[in-house]
Amino acid sequence: MVSTSGSQLLPEKAVCELRAHLLPQATVLTPNVPEAKLLLSDAGRPVENPRNVDDLIAIAKSVQSLGPRYVLVKGGHLPFKKDGSVAKTDDEREVMIDILYGDEVVTRIETAYQESKNTHGTGCSLACE
Repeated sequence: MVSTSGSQLLPEKAVCELRAHLLPQATVLTPNVPEAKLLLSDAGRPVENPRNVDDLIAIAKSVQSLGPRYVLVKGGHLPFKKDGSVAKTDDEREVMIDILYGDEVVTRIETAYQESKNTHGTGCSLACE
């Protein structure tokens, strides 16, 4: 729905149809942060950019309330510091955090930040694993 560069790939009508008709049938939805924000905005629930891990968890819970059984919010667009706050500079990038939410359980998936320019298609890679 939203590319790594931030371009919206689906027209608004398609986002609305996807949210209204496909999400309630989904078992696992894997949005990145911009996609999650787009879905929530389309549902009339716009959210601010996350400032910390708790904000990322709140986004996952809000998206899950749109219908999918589980939501895995991919944090690849949002490097964190070890204290759980969003990194504001390149030097502060220490960890990457994905949040899986479903059945009222939050699972935090944390890995060390790795500098890379080969990030195109990470959502597709996740879907194929």
